[in-house]
Amino acid sequence: MGIVAPDGREGMLVHCETFHELAVPFVFDPGQGLPLLTGAELVRCLELAQVAVVNDYEAKLLEERTGLRLPQLAERVEALIVTRGGEGADLFCDGRCERIEAVPPRAVVDPTGCGDAFRAGLLCAKALGADWGDAVRLGSVMGSEKIAVSGAQNYALTFSEAVARLRTHYRVGAAWAKMP
Repeated sequence: MGIVAPDGREGMLVHCETFHELAVPFVFDPGQGLPLLTGAELVRCLELAQVAVVNDYEAKLLEERTGLRLPQLAERVEALIVTRGGEGADLFCDGRCERIEAVPPRAVVDPTGCGDAFRAGLLCAKALGADWGDAVRLGSVMGSEKIAVSGAQNYALTFSEAVARLRTHYRVGAAWAKMP
C-alpha cells in the first residue's frame, strides 16, 4: 500500500494516477498540500484512492473545496478518516460514521509528528490484515505514544507494546493476539 502525502500539486496528482494505473492501493493524505488542488482534482484523487486521511481542519477545507459533505466524499473511497486530536477520529466506512476515541497519552509534550505516527500505525495494521476500525485504533495508539515525547521521531515502542496498549484501551478481539 502506498501513500500520497503533501507534495507539489503536480506531484500529488501524478502519484495518485500512477498508483491507480499500477493497481497499487494507496492512502490519499494531502495535508498542507490540500489547498494546492481544485475541488475537481480532490474528488479525482479520492476516486483513485482506497482511503483518505485528513485532520479536522483539512476536512472542512475538503468540504469547502469540493462542495461535498464528508459522507458524500466517503462514498468515493473504502474509508475516509478524519483525525480530531484528543477527541479521537471519525471513520467513515460502509455508509456509516464511527467515532473512535483517542488513546489517552501518558503526557502531552509535543504534537509534532503525531499525524505521521498515526498513519504509520494505520498502514501497519492494514498490512497485517486489520479492518479499518482496528487500523484507526492502532494509529491512535501510535499518536498517543508520539505526543508524550519531544521531537518528531524520538519515541520508541515495540510492536508487542503497541498491541498491548491497543488491547488494553480498546479491548479488541482475539485477532490481535495472533499478530506477530
